[in-house]
Amino acid sequence: MTSSTAADGRPRTALVTGATRGLGRATAARLVELGYEVLVAGRDPDELVATAAELGCGGVDLDVADPSSIARLVEHLEAEGVELDVLVNNAGVSLIEGPLRIDDADLAVEMATNLYGPWLLMRAFVPWMVDRGYGRVVNVSSEAGAFSDGPSLGTYGVSKAALNALTVTVAAEVPSGVDVLINAVCPCWVATDMGGPSAPRTIDEGAEGIITAATLPAGGPHGQFLKDGTPIPW
Repeated sequence: MTSSTAADGRPRTALVTGATRGLGRATAARLVELGYEVLVAGRDPDELVATAAELGCGGVDLDVADPSSIARLVEHLEAEGVELDVLVNNAGVSLIEGPLRIDDADLAVEMATNLYGPWLLMRAFVPWMVDRGYGRVVNVSSEAGAFSDGPSLGTYGVSKAALNALTVTVAAEVPSGVDVLINAVCPCWVATDMGGPSAPRTIDEGAEGIITAATLPAGGPHGQFLKDGTPIPW
């Protein structure tokens, strides 16, 4: 696990999307406990304010499905001089519709949330990380997107397979020797609102693999699909 303090002595800053509930909230809470300066991101202003207050961290308005919302966030962080060290792309939707049956509106929302949003956030922030020589990016994915097991769960699995491919492609653009690690993580079937109450893993258990990837030491996995900190087949 890497230190939560940067070389210049400041706390490392982490942005967690979809952080007002479920895995995102648990991940943000754990990063706060570890000493990170955390920014929770979400769409609902009331939930965002409440979550930030309860966790003792900052909050930023963000709809990952809206490119203009992402652009405003990037502009805001630039203006505030925020040096982002950790990006957790957690926000997601699961419509589980067949690719030949899903309607245009649902398809647009699912792909914008699960793929394009993380894409635009990485396009904005990974160059910052490379320039400063440090960064950790965690794309919260699913085994439903693994070709070794599927993909499954309809368009949800397709979106996660695409996110996995994006993870590998972006990781390959990081110059050799730069301490920026980009990975996808499978938190497994977790008892969130999305996963349902019968899921075998608690939210905190699901978040642990995300935390592991967000706090990897130098030389850790890069461009990998991780489950409980261990690479698994794509």
